[in-house]
Amino acid sequence: MAGKNIGARPFIRWQGAKCQYLRILTQALPADFANTPDVTYIEPFVGSGSMLFHMLQTYPNITRAVINDNNLDLMRVYNTVRDRASELISELKQIQKQFLSLDETKRAHYFDEAREEFSERLVDGIRHAALFIFLNKTSVGGHGLKYHAARRYDICEEAVLLADSKVLKDVNILCDDFEKTYNEACGNTFFFLDPPCANGSHTPEWSSREHVRLKKFCDLLNFRHFDWMLTGSDCRSKRLSSNGVEQLYSNYDIQRIWTPQAIKATPEQREKQPSELLIRNFQREILSLRNLQCTQLSLAF
Repeated sequence: MAGKNIGARPFIRWQGAKCQYLRILTQALPADFANTPDVTYIEPFVGSGSMLFHMLQTYPNITRAVINDNNLDLMRVYNTVRDRASELISELKQIQKQFLSLDETKRAHYFDEAREEFSERLVDGIRHAALFIFLNKTSVGGHGLKYHAARRYDICEEAVLLADSKVLKDVNILCDDFEKTYNEACGNTFFFLDPPCANGSHTPEWSSREHVRLKKFCDLLNFRHFDWMLTGSDCRSKRLSSNGVEQLYSNYDIQRIWTPQAIKATPEQREKQPSELLIRNFQREILSLRNLQCTQLSLAF
């Protein structure tokens, strides 16, 4: 594992990504996490990897990491970034040069052709990954479906991809159901679970049955004395309200966290801001907003 900050961060945009919550999530880790030897870190729903890149660059005691997602296209890209970053960068530079040389009308046409080529899934790994990243960077919401003409286009972030490749070097990359990650747990294992958004286009909507299945998975981890932390986004399943999620996990520690923007708002305004549920099978005090009014942290209270 890298164990130091080398500038790695998500190479794609992803709905529900936890970039703006990283400080509060770090504060919410087990109190002795940094001093626990030989930690195995597992993310069953990796998405853009915000937490992954943060953890692997912050905690050198993480000696083994496993990531998983059932999005095959996404995990193919992770493999390419890890194993063939230089080739990927060359392909992305070519796409970027072609795309930026066009006027807006022709860019939209280029996007549509790239989406059609990607949908056929007949290209090799390098081209597939480059198209995935291109469509993600130039589309509305990062879903790769509709061209976003107003975006600022950072199609090839060479330094980020090279740093990500280094961090991912020894990471085990899976593409399976989240329950299969249990087989990777051993010794001092920590699970970070960030299940898919219900209304996201990257992953099919989760039913209440999937939420119950995830809860049983968390119960199993708890029975085996593996620490875990779960975040529940505001884009939860319409079939299971936030109250339903809280009731489902009522035997665990549950807190609500807000973005930095929400923290600065008045209590009345804050209730209208996006928030997340933070659920853990261990307890550690998260400092309240009242005690840290002058900090820059995103805090729960």
